[in-house]
Amino acid sequence: MKKTLIALALTTLPVAAMAEVVLYGQMKAGYEVSSTKDTGESRDPYLNGIADYGSRIGVKGSEDLGHGLKVIWQVESAVHLGNSNGGGDSWATRDSFIGLETPYGKVRAGRISNQMNANMDDIDTWEYNNEALGLGKFTRTDQRYVGIAYDSPEWAGFNFNLLYSPRDNVNGGNRDKEYFIHSGDKYSLGLNYKNSGWFAKYGFDYLKNSAIHINSITEVPNTSDLLINTSRKDGQVHRFEGGYDANNWFVGVGYQYTKNASSYNRYVNDIGDKVAGSLAVINGATPEDLTVNDHKMGISNQGQEAALTVGYHFGNIFPKISYAHGWDVKVNGNKEKNTKYDQIVIGADYAFSKRTTANVQAGWLREGLGESYNAPTDEYYSNGKTKTTAFGVGLKHTF
Repeated sequence: MKKTLIALALTTLPVAAMAEVVLYGQMKAGYEVSSTKDTGESRDPYLNGIADYGSRIGVKGSEDLGHGLKVIWQVESAVHLGNSNGGGDSWATRDSFIGLETPYGKVRAGRISNQMNANMDDIDTWEYNNEALGLGKFTRTDQRYVGIAYDSPEWAGFNFNLLYSPRDNVNGGNRDKEYFIHSGDKYSLGLNYKNSGWFAKYGFDYLKNSAIHINSITEVPNTSDLLINTSRKDGQVHRFEGGYDANNWFVGVGYQYTKNASSYNRYVNDIGDKVAGSLAVINGATPEDLTVNDHKMGISNQGQEAALTVGYHFGNIFPKISYAHGWDVKVNGNKEKNTKYDQIVIGADYAFSKRTTANVQAGWLREGLGESYNAPTDEYYSNGKTKTTAFGVGLKHTF
């Protein structure tokens, strides 16, 4: 009798209320401790605290429109349980979109991950906030763009995706300000293949006006200003990942090449910040004129790096190790010595259930700080290296 009454009640609901709606998310946090030492200096005080590992909550749904057509939507937001590194908990901060799904693929519009962020974190199997505890340098090219995307169906293990973000969705500021960098259209392409545990993936981003190239620097007569002659440059990101994930084994290898994009070396990024500040002064900008994108101005650079992760499942325990290496960066076409990095992360996961996992890991990161010029001696000298040691333990639950 009760089942009959429930069925009758459901039939009285509007058709729209019968659309599929799913609440999902991940809650991830842990305790981290780390310390960094510069060459020739004493070790910094240990930093410790509760760190968030990318917690999120989302709502997604769909409605069958008939004839193989379905409307799909999603709203996903970040939830910070600990250190957020300045991140906010605003609504729809993660992938959020509306679109249509057909037998020939999906079309979505909104805030959407590029190929690297959506499909290419296989080798970064770690949960962390401190970059020494995971492959955050290697995966820094993971991005979300406001734009329109197409995702193909799968054919014999293959699929691809395309994403386009118009210039005014990247930065809707004044087009006349010549020093705007990171303000052009963005394009992303992804190719994926999997078969019997083997996988191979390729991601490509093309970034309009992503960096500046210094053509010449001259002093302005009777002033302390410098006249910097520059030109805008477009950027590229290429990432390859491949490996095997079956029969208890996980082996993944990755290679990444970046040109005029965010560098993995903070020394190079510091150069870009200084040039950006000089350009802002020369162009007569005031602090009120500068937007967030102005402070992300880059300098022409090229980088290559590789990463390897190996792990094996012993029942509920998954011990693993990662190694990453970045070669010396090129700035304005010249190799900057002492700008490479090396990293090792070792640890293990323990699965309490399919939804709940604990992690413990330790990491070591060493990166060069470039070289500086000594005018009196007409010589270059090394700025040394930073060495970071970190440890973390945490818990993850999905729903």
